[in-house]
Amino acid sequence: MLLPFLQRVYQWHTGCRSACLVFSLVSILCPLINDGRARAADKKYWDLSPYRIQVQLAVDSRAKPQAALGNRLKDRISARIRSTLFPLWSTEISLATRPVRQQLLSGLTDLNENIEGAGAGRFDKQLFLAVRATATGYALESREYDCYLYRWGPVLSRNVRQEIALPDQCFDLLRATFSPLATIRPLPDDDRHVALHFKGSDLPRQTSESPFAAIGDVYQPLRVKTNATGEVPHTGVRAVSWTLLTLAQVDPAHWTGQIHTGIRAPFGLRRRGRVEHLAVAWRGASSTTPVRFHASHDPDQALTGYEVFWRESDDHPTRPLGYTDVNGTINVKMRHGPIITLFLRSDSQLLAKIPVAPGSASVLQVPVADDPARLRAQAALTRLREQLIDLVARRTLLLAEARYQLQEGNLDGAEQLLNELDQLPGRAQIDQRITSAENNKQNRSSDGVIQARIEKLFVETRKLLGRFLSAGDIVDLQKELNAARRDQGAQASLETDKN
Repeated sequence: MLLPFLQRVYQWHTGCRSACLVFSLVSILCPLINDGRARAADKKYWDLSPYRIQVQLAVDSRAKPQAALGNRLKDRISARIRSTLFPLWSTEISLATRPVRQQLLSGLTDLNENIEGAGAGRFDKQLFLAVRATATGYALESREYDCYLYRWGPVLSRNVRQEIALPDQCFDLLRATFSPLATIRPLPDDDRHVALHFKGSDLPRQTSESPFAAIGDVYQPLRVKTNATGEVPHTGVRAVSWTLLTLAQVDPAHWTGQIHTGIRAPFGLRRRGRVEHLAVAWRGASSTTPVRFHASHDPDQALTGYEVFWRESDDHPTRPLGYTDVNGTINVKMRHGPIITLFLRSDSQLLAKIPVAPGSASVLQVPVADDPARLRAQAALTRLREQLIDLVARRTLLLAEARYQLQEGNLDGAEQLLNELDQLPGRAQIDQRITSAENNKQNRSSDGVIQARIEKLFVETRKLLGRFLSAGDIVDLQKELNAARRDQGAQASLETDKN
């Protein structure tokens, strides 16, 4: 009943241009919709709930002394929010006091949850804005803390030369820092897209355009689990592994997200109890993201020297990007689209497929199911393969020389070479070495995924063994030598009978 009422009020407002009445009504109704701490996204009035936002502003104007600059900025930013973003943003702006002010002015990178303060439970998001006067103008920094998801966003910054543009630039930077939230719902008969329902999407706004969502924007899907009281504990939020979304439909009323993932069924087959999937926008702070691959069982174990390939989309070819360095890291730069897919390989084994949004993180940590057991098995098989290559080369040379001696009629020389071939390790001996390495407990893993990769390595090595170390060539050569011996003996008998 509440949504149709608001829609009727908004339609009436459009006709009579009485913004004050609409804003007053929404101001009364929003607290009824949004009382208490923000809870799960399946809340009844999610589409009508505004974002409760606290903005803490810190100003250092010592380079250009202005005692009232902080208050002027606060008033101007508040006016811009009310005239453009209200009622989607229900905002409280304040000038930060010590020690928060000192922390903001010393840099936003090192902020942590301790700065949120006792009032964080009253807000959905906190935005921190630092303004420092410089010799050439003003330096701005902004950062977001999502109180619901316990998540820090990146630090965004910009420089402003003219003081007259400072309020507008502060407002624009806050908008760029803000990351909207949306619930994720599956679409019938479509496993490549999901439906996205943005928080506050049904609230009246100044234009029909979405103020924060645009085609191609990157979103991080999250798995959110609430407790018995409906609140989200710190341990209840985790990212959906190796999965990103991009906004793929422009209609603000029916947004869809295209799925980019390296796993099957990233959102599961059905909703479970108090588990909800949310999407939060990723705000890029640069055009490059270092991606670090490490073993899932030990973050300190870097995957060094692994091959990395990249692909822009399913319609484009896969291309080599390079090798991970000693820290298991490779840099991914912004290319033709907001997301590229990386492929991590080791000895022709595909270990990971992960979508990456360049610039979305200072360092993207990627745990990979790879442990010393696979590495030891791979090292053992590499040695066996090297032995196999050397053995095949020696066999090839001896076979070629034996055939030459046979063609020249030097049967004794050919037989001597065949005896040398018989002394070389045969297929059965190499297969026994492979079996010994396969049965070695150190080359086996308790992880089913890794063990499957190990078994595949042994299967491929045995295929090479059967292909390049066949006894057929030696058997054929022995038959040719025996036939030549018989012919030689028959010729000798004929000559003896003639004499």
